[in-house]
Amino acid sequence: MPTEDVIDAKAQAQWTDADWEGLLYAIKYKQCTPVLGAGACAGTLPLGRELALRWAKQYDYPFSDSDSLPRVAQYVAIQLGHNTPKFMIRKEFEERGFPDFNNPDEPHRLVADLRLPVYVTTNYDDFIVQALARRTPAAAAKRELCRWFKLRGRNQMDLEMGFQPTEEKPLVFHLHGALDNADSMVLTEDDYLEFLVCVSEEENLIPPCVSERFTSSSLLFMGYSLDDMNFKVLFRKLSSYMRLNQSERHVSVQLAPKPNETSDEFIVRARRQREYLEKHFGLQKVRVYWGTCQDFARDLRARWEAFNG
Repeated sequence: MPTEDVIDAKAQAQWTDADWEGLLYAIKYKQCTPVLGAGACAGTLPLGRELALRWAKQYDYPFSDSDSLPRVAQYVAIQLGHNTPKFMIRKEFEERGFPDFNNPDEPHRLVADLRLPVYVTTNYDDFIVQALARRTPAAAAKRELCRWFKLRGRNQMDLEMGFQPTEEKPLVFHLHGALDNADSMVLTEDDYLEFLVCVSEEENLIPPCVSERFTSSSLLFMGYSLDDMNFKVLFRKLSSYMRLNQSERHVSVQLAPKPNETSDEFIVRARRQREYLEKHFGLQKVRVYWGTCQDFARDLRARWEAFNG
């Protein structure tokens, strides 16, 4: 690969001081909304690819995409029952324990310490709720599920009409469901398809106080990669909001090198993925961070403390 191409790619793949400064100001004035993915739990919970490969082997999955959790989970659900893979995930997660919230650079602890009003997660765990409970009474944090699974029943959300989240009473919105409600979990291929249809047809599935954040604040994605089905579905839904958003949009997609991938190849891939996001979704000012979610949390903590003197 020509040296000048690598230098150009590296410059575009890394965040600049201006990128960080824009994010820090958005955090300071509560105009940042974290969106947490599976990478935020790395080291504590298994990632989707790990689960898919294990289940594919255990249940003799007959197709070539054995690293796709939605596809493998769909197969398991057909063999053993619709909610069985969801119960399997719940059992495994409960056995794995919790992150070290005493570590100030743990991703959930970090975003909780930023004292923001709204947190969105596509994870099934309640780690962000636990992290928030460290700094605010557990009863003060509101927790809500996207009710896509009860669309036909027109089930009302638990949020009282006109609820406005604040840093003292933050909202945690589980977009893809939670462990304690198997029906709410977006896991199998059928779940993803039905979820997309439901949220497209029924705008009220996302509370106004959350949709307003999608169109008026900087969205900080932590713990995703472009290979993640959660990220693809999430971005497809949120891109319509983000195109209306006049704020700076910092998209933090945590990338990790593939096996046998050199540093230069990784840098170029980071640049190409950023370009893909911009072109495919019609977005501008997309920034892809090069590193793990834990790397990003450590960098953000250091910059946030320096920013606040």
